[in-house]
Amino acid sequence: MPKKVDHDERRRHIAEAVVRIAGRDGLDAATLRDVAAEAGMSLGAVQYYMRTKDEMLQYVVAYLGEQVTARIMDGVDFEALDVRDFLMTMATEMLPLDERRKAERRTGQAFGARAGAVPELAGALREGQAWLHERVAELIDQARHAGEAREDVDPGHEAVVLLALIEGLTAEIMLGLRDPDGALAAVRYHVHRILPK
Repeated sequence: MPKKVDHDERRRHIAEAVVRIAGRDGLDAATLRDVAAEAGMSLGAVQYYMRTKDEMLQYVVAYLGEQVTARIMDGVDFEALDVRDFLMTMATEMLPLDERRKAERRTGQAFGARAGAVPELAGALREGQAWLHERVAELIDQARHAGEAREDVDPGHEAVVLLALIEGLTAEIMLGLRDPDGALAAVRYHVHRILPK
């Protein structure tokens, strides 16, 4: 009897190979041939799932977003949601605090640089960022209505500032200008400014 193939697992396996290559050698090194070698698959097998590099990259952008989101959600108690704790969990998962998250961020930065030439990739990145901004703004607004945030806080602007802070701290960590503890302390300071109660 032929072995049953889990196609979703194969796609995830290919995506992990892209993340390893892009995190180690940069996105340009993630050719279909090199990804196939990294994944221990034939080139034809990789192309069965992802016909072109751009198609592969679109999948990896979505995959990385799902991975980070799953880790954030895994650390949240929805029965007693604390917005401050949620925002800190989100920052912890988005910042490059360990080798896995550094590889994810290097890959994400490379996608951002390539997005100007690949409209489909730019569209996927825009959608992901817009979704994230909306969710963060909703949480801050929820905290404002619950009396946990300052009354004069603008949830939309605060979401932009918080996410921009995380992006800036990411660059500083990657450049060795700030250590992970210092980055988390900066986020904690900002979150406490928004949600002092």
